[in-house]
Amino acid sequence: MKRTTSFAAFAAALAVPCAAQNAVVPESFTAQDKGYCIACHRLPDGVGPATRADLGPPLTGERMRALGRAKIREAIEDPTKANPATVMPPYGRHRILDAAEIQRLVEFLHALP
Repeated sequence: MKRTTSFAAFAAALAVPCAAQNAVVPESFTAQDKGYCIACHRLPDGVGPATRADLGPPLTGERMRALGRAKIREAIEDPTKANPATVMPPYGRHRILDAAEIQRLVEFLHALP
């Protein structure tokens, strides 16, 4: 029984990165008339389109999970609250993205490998 519990815990820990690698990149991440996050941020290898973008920090799963969903959401909705000098647009405050689009981005980013 102990092996089953250990294996289940191990499998659960691996589920998030595996799910993200197979996840569809939200349209708002790549659409020029929406978030267009890909213009400034890189995704982990094998996830979404490859880019050399380096204006914003690379979006790694470890970093995203350390931030947590609430902080990711805040950074998308209005990054000027945390950094008034940022060049990242306040996607929520300026109504560039609606609440559902922001939530899809939050879940996608939080699940990155």
